[in-house]
Amino acid sequence: MDLRKKSERPGWFVRREIAPFTLEEPEVKKILETANHAVVSWVTKDSKPVTAIMLYVMVDGKITVTSTTNRAKYCAWKRNPATSFCIWDPNNIGRQVVLRGEVEITQDNQLLRRYTNGFLTNARNGRAPSVERLERELAKFDAPDRHMMQLNVKKILSHNLDELLKVEQEGRDVWS
Repeated sequence: MDLRKKSERPGWFVRREIAPFTLEEPEVKKILETANHAVVSWVTKDSKPVTAIMLYVMVDGKITVTSTTNRAKYCAWKRNPATSFCIWDPNNIGRQVVLRGEVEITQDNQLLRRYTNGFLTNARNGRAPSVERLERELAKFDAPDRHMMQLNVKKILSHNLDELLKVEQEGRDVWS
C-alpha cells in the first residue's frame, strides 16, 4: 500500500502526520500578544512533572511571570530553569503554541512595575491604569522576596486543529 496516495490512506493518517498543521509566525505572535494565561511546567526535586495555569504578561517581547521564593515554581526553576509554556488562542483553544526554553529569574522592581502595568492594562481592555491604581496593585506585590521570571525561548511548536479538521473533513491531500 502506497500511503502517499490519498485513496489508499487509512482514516487515521491525517492525525498521525501533524507537521502540515502548524501556525505561521504572525499567527503565533498574535496568540502570544492577545492571550494572558499559559499552562506552565517544571520538575520537582525527584523528577516529577508539575503543571499549572499562570497569568503572564509580554514585557519587551518576553513571556513574563512573577513569584515569591516560597512557591514551588520558583524553587523548581531556581534549581532547573527548563520549562514549557502552552498558550492558546483566547478565541479558539485548538490554535496552540508551545514554547520550550529556560526561565531567567531576577529581582527587578522596574520589571515588576512594567509587568503590573501590563497586567492592569490587559485587564482593562487596553486602557492603562491611573497612577493611583498602579501603585495600589504594586503594593500587593511588594514582598521582599518577590522575583520576576522571563522565558528565554529555545523552541516554538504550534498546532492548528481547525486546519487539521478541515483537511480531514474535505479529505484533501496535503502531502503531495
